[in-house]
Amino acid sequence: MTAIDTPVVIIGAGPVGLATALVLGRHGVRSMVFEQYDGVNPHPRAHVVNTRSMELFRTWGIADAVRADAVDPAWAGTILWKQTLAGEPLGRIDLVEGPEDQLLRRVHASAEQLTSCAQDRVQQHLLDAVLAQGMATVHYSTTVVEVTDHGDSVDVTVEGVGKRQILRTRYAVAADGATGGTRDRLGIAMDGSPVLGHQLNIYFHADLSPWTGQDPALLIWLINSASPGLLIGMDGVRRWTFQRSFDPAAESPRDYPPERCAQVIRDAVGTTELDVDIRSVGPWTMTARTAETYRSGRVLLVGDAAHQFPPTGGLGMNSGLADADNLGWKLAAVLAGCASDALLDSYERERRPVAVDHARHSVLNAMRMAEVGIGPETAGIAARLESPDPSVAAAERRRIAEAVPLQRPHFDALNQEIGYIYGASRHAVGAPLSATDYTPTAVPGARLPHAWVERDEERMSTHDLLMPGFTLITGPGGAAWADAFAETGDGVAKQTVVIGRDVTSPDGYCPKLLRIGEDGALLVRPDGHIAWHSAEGSSPASALAALLDAVGPS
Repeated sequence: MTAIDTPVVIIGAGPVGLATALVLGRHGVRSMVFEQYDGVNPHPRAHVVNTRSMELFRTWGIADAVRADAVDPAWAGTILWKQTLAGEPLGRIDLVEGPEDQLLRRVHASAEQLTSCAQDRVQQHLLDAVLAQGMATVHYSTTVVEVTDHGDSVDVTVEGVGKRQILRTRYAVAADGATGGTRDRLGIAMDGSPVLGHQLNIYFHADLSPWTGQDPALLIWLINSASPGLLIGMDGVRRWTFQRSFDPAAESPRDYPPERCAQVIRDAVGTTELDVDIRSVGPWTMTARTAETYRSGRVLLVGDAAHQFPPTGGLGMNSGLADADNLGWKLAAVLAGCASDALLDSYERERRPVAVDHARHSVLNAMRMAEVGIGPETAGIAARLESPDPSVAAAERRRIAEAVPLQRPHFDALNQEIGYIYGASRHAVGAPLSATDYTPTAVPGARLPHAWVERDEERMSTHDLLMPGFTLITGPGGAAWADAFAETGDGVAKQTVVIGRDVTSPDGYCPKLLRIGEDGALLVRPDGHIAWHSAEGSSPASALAALLDAVGPS
């Protein structure tokens, strides 16, 4: 056994594992990351980077880099339904041409906007940030084969390059995905639907501009009998993935060599002449499952190790990034001695209900997609579209055209992205969030609402005021709060921001939005969620004595 002074070992160097390392590093905690593969997976899988994730990337300093690699907004706002790519549209959703109130709600809700950037590019930017930070070491081609919790430490057995080691650490974080194995070795069961379907993901390069140049779209759902599926533009130029149904009981990925995959793509496009460069092919199982617990002693689950959703909603990777942000500061507080180990139990209490609701939303989206030809009814709908009877085909086209606009909440669910409130009863089963109707609210458990403020003549978001610690935001008459805050919570990283002194709100909107008035205050946690709130001055000393409670279990 090798004793190490690295307090956290992270299993898996996907986006969520790297995000966990990055957040820990921001709080001064070193980590080691182990990944069984030899580097960043070049096969792009997830691509939606939602509003909350872009806010996190803004905080972590990589939003501009991700945005530079993202699909052009002219593509990202359009979703098409066609029979083949070369055919006429059956229906479309233009997110930038939606109801004005929804568009304004998005614009005013955040300094960042939902975008589309291929997962391999996101992962590379996270890796670059981790390496530049210098607080974590990332070890590729190294497999974690065993994790043993001793109660006061964890032994992690790793194998790589002909070498086997047992490393001792204080905590381990399992970010090894749905099939990584750590969760199963810990004996943690999953709730939900284990199999909703099987898909084959074909990653290829091709010039599809003859069909997309005049009518670009990020997602193109194709409904036909020859090659139905989903085309996703990964860069809006040459990088594409094609998702199609796959039956593992009757076939395997070996049945899809490059020549067959190229023909699958040509059939989907509706042409016999197309140069297709098949890069990789991978099967995956669509599930909706959540781990019964996110913690087993000193081992904690994040990302797909803790929850899996259908891709209908784009919430998988995004949920994992928020997991990392929630868990990272809590691990850091415990390791620094600012909070007891019990704080880590609040990670599950806060993040698991969000995952359950995300699973519900994603499954509902998948069920609704059956109305527009995606799912078990695809063959029947394709047959009607291809019927030799023109009246049958026309009727089916009309039905799809009417059903497509009803799919909008699938692609425009702002409240699902940023509206969850930790500890809110509406996360209970049977009390789901409204997917779209986001209203900013400054209550404990909610993400700090965004508002534009000015500091030193620079325009910035309220989110830009935060730090890797606790931030007290007060009204202009909040000096008593600031004085009491300075005397509270020894050893806890903290700062005070006074509106009217440190920053100004030119339109007066910020204090109204935050509901802090002249002498009120609110306390923001390191993950950007509100710990507590007081609309007006009360007893600062007694109120701020709650700081340690805020660090403690929520």
